[in-house]
Amino acid sequence: MRIAAALLLATMILAPTTSMFPEPPQRDVPREMEEARHKLEGAITDLQHAGSEWGGHRMSAIHHIEAAIRELNESERWAREHHEMR
Repeated sequence: MRIAAALLLATMILAPTTSMFPEPPQRDVPREMEEARHKLEGAITDLQHAGSEWGGHRMSAIHHIEAAIRELNESERWAREHHEMR
């Protein structure tokens, strides 16, 4: 009986364990998302101070970056609604 108990104990110690509970939702916006937002906002500032219109492409780039920031906002909203983030 002692051998069986020792084998069971050794198996329990050596066997990989997995949680029966799902991972808790992430509490904050990931650092990478915040860095991306900060860089996009910096890019808008740089473009606003870039001078001439560049054939309208500078303003077009600003609008695309603003759209990217809106997408980040939507992704955060989605994550909160689906309990992936608080």
